[in-house]
Amino acid sequence: MNISPMKILLVHTDRKERGKLAIMLARFSHCVAFADGMGPLMPEDYDLIIVDEYLADCSGLVFLQNLSSTNRAKTIYLSSGGWKERELCQKSMGIYECMKKPIKPMELAVVACDFFVSCHLNDESLTPLNC
Repeated sequence: MNISPMKILLVHTDRKERGKLAIMLARFSHCVAFADGMGPLMPEDYDLIIVDEYLADCSGLVFLQNLSSTNRAKTIYLSSGGWKERELCQKSMGIYECMKKPIKPMELAVVACDFFVSCHLNDESLTPLNC
């Protein structure tokens, strides 16, 4: 199976950390766009959304609440909470994954790859967006 490069939105305020995460995702040929918070985003334009818990204009949870259920299903949330809190967040918000901070770039790349593989298996017509 060959997964084509996908378009990822990384919503994160720490430029240094998001840069490290984006470099690893880009190594797998994914296109990564950045946002600091809510702003005028078009989340439906992305194949995957990665959201940190701390944003410039709101919390990551508020950001998630403002996404449609379809967009939340393609979201990875980065949280410093314990495993019970992360599990509850994942189930109640309907997100794909809730990862424990600090995030290792390679671990994020693996979870992103798992997401794209699961999409491919669920939908053979998955087509990547042009960067």
